[in-house]
Amino acid sequence: MNIINKLKELNLPNGEYVVTGAGIMEALGIRDSNDIDIAVTKDLFDELQSTGEWQEVEMYGKIFLKKEGVDVIPTLNWDKYPTTTEEAIASAVIIEGFPFMNLDELCKFKTALGREKDLRDIELIRKYQENNAV
Repeated sequence: MNIINKLKELNLPNGEYVVTGAGIMEALGIRDSNDIDIAVTKDLFDELQSTGEWQEVEMYGKIFLKKEGVDVIPTLNWDKYPTTTEEAIASAVIIEGFPFMNLDELCKFKTALGREKDLRDIELIRKYQENNAV
């Protein structure tokens, strides 16, 4: 999946979303991603939900929207992860015109999730940061 092309197709409004999960890892060439996770503002979530084009799926005790390899996350501030969607949007890294959760924030997010695949991703991110110090 080419993440940039998929984001172009979605044509989401600037300032109302941030690509989370492994999206930035694919955009930076750290590893490929199987899907795209996007956290959105409440207004954008409600707008997408009202179209009827998205499948509603319960995950982590929340309703997510899914369509064609894209998962829309209704909110980021979970029990173990206090950063809000708006804060993640404000601190996003812009790559080819699209907002991606910055790597440090992504590590916090993946630490909160704590799954084995998240811990492997954190290792990959840290190696990338060591080799690409700004």
